[in-house]
Amino acid sequence: MTTRPLPGSRRVSLKLSAILSLPRFTPIPISFLLLILLAPIPAWGTDSAVCEPSPEIRAELAKAARVVSNPSDFDQNIAPYQALRERYPNDLTVHELYQDAVQRYGIEGHLRKVTEEYQVLSMQHSDKMMYDYLYGRSLLGRNTPAAIQQIGKILAEHPDFAPGHASLAEIYASTTFRDAEKEKIERLRFLALCPGSVLQQRPSALPAPSSLVDQAERLLAGNGDPDRIAGMALQGVRDDEWHLQRIRPFDWYSVAEKFQAQRELQAKYWRVWSLQVRCDRRAGRPEQAAALLAQMEQRATSLERTSDAVYWDALTTLARLYEEGNQRDSADRKLESMRQFLDRHPDPQRMAELETLRNQIAAQAR
Repeated sequence: MTTRPLPGSRRVSLKLSAILSLPRFTPIPISFLLLILLAPIPAWGTDSAVCEPSPEIRAELAKAARVVSNPSDFDQNIAPYQALRERYPNDLTVHELYQDAVQRYGIEGHLRKVTEEYQVLSMQHSDKMMYDYLYGRSLLGRNTPAAIQQIGKILAEHPDFAPGHASLAEIYASTTFRDAEKEKIERLRFLALCPGSVLQQRPSALPAPSSLVDQAERLLAGNGDPDRIAGMALQGVRDDEWHLQRIRPFDWYSVAEKFQAQRELQAKYWRVWSLQVRCDRRAGRPEQAAALLAQMEQRATSLERTSDAVYWDALTTLARLYEEGNQRDSADRKLESMRQFLDRHPDPQRMAELETLRNQIAAQAR
């Protein structure tokens, strides 16, 4: 473990310089000299002055470590870090670990709550720089420009505060806030104070989209149990809802990235609804299948108003479902809606898709 230099070490050298610069004839009592050298040095507001978690805290983390079975279960995943913070309330690295866990597992409400919490702590402990820093750090990803301003202000007064340099280096290394020159400066300053330490990636890697809907479609093709298939598909889309919530509140991601993630979730919803219709039909529940189809019709109408690309996939899905249910008139109406859409939004590839679908439906009707 590498120990970070105490922020007061530079002040001690300054004290010595001041003493040595006094005129030679000035007598200095030994007791006075000791008083200067041993005077208390202002602390950061924490009992720990290390660059990394202490061995004791790392042992606690190792005991709490486990495979996360459900990334969307915030309370379960955050519990070890909450317990650690309660045991070591004055340890800066413990607070950082807690904040990182909230960032990793939380969504908008959790992120807002932790920022409010550290804002209150900062006001309650106005004499401790640690809480000012932790409040600024809690803004990472949600209001990163404000975090940069807050941490920069702290570093202007305490240039040897290694955690501040680490946070700024991580921010400037991110895609959205990339600044290669500033990242290099902050990283070198941090490593000068904490040799051998490692910076983390911002933002942390997102979990892969759920594969449960793909598995459900394969089970349906293999005549699997319809109720199990419907439940699996629903869980898959709920997992991806959480995936979107891990993107939406963060300014690490651009508007285009957020829009793309939302559109992918919409497309997956249409796959899930079509699976549910087919499962209801296979399980002998035609009334439920018809009710869900009516809801899908209403949703398709709202997509038409936005001219969203998902609208085309929705029309294709409805046309196939109507044909599978021997509702030829409804299927033909969807094909006509697709043709009208292409009149407004010409697309040679989609025109070919429409012709292929029309031929498939006609062949099944013979």
